[in-house]
Amino acid sequence: MKTPSGERACALVGSIYEHWIPKEKIITTNLWSSELAKLAANAFLAQRISSVNALSAICEATGADIEEVAGVVGSDKRVGNKFMKTSVGWGGSCFKKDLNGLIYLCESEHLYEVADYFKQVLKKLCFDFCFFFYSPPPNN
Repeated sequence: MKTPSGERACALVGSIYEHWIPKEKIITTNLWSSELAKLAANAFLAQRISSVNALSAICEATGADIEEVAGVVGSDKRVGNKFMKTSVGWGGSCFKKDLNGLIYLCESEHLYEVADYFKQVLKKLCFDFCFFFYSPPPNN
């Protein structure tokens, strides 16, 4: 919801950021859009890492090379090549915290199926983390 005081506050904060960031790169939104965009960005990254890790498991089982598969998939302009490496799931607290934030928001709005989706992403990331640190080495 846009109000005159909100517009003034946006302009003021934008003028501060203009000292470091070109004006055309400053994005303004309402409060909910801003918060949801931050949560969504981390959810997308979490899903991407989770997908690459899942593909890695398939590669190990089939003899495919995850670097080659990720390279081909990443060359598709619709997908892109960023965050196409396998990893432990997260290096800090933001992915888990923001996924939990999305889950809470979905459940608060009675969007239980959507909450379940993000719960599965979180579950997969937790699995990846535990697998990386606690799995026994493969038998050779």
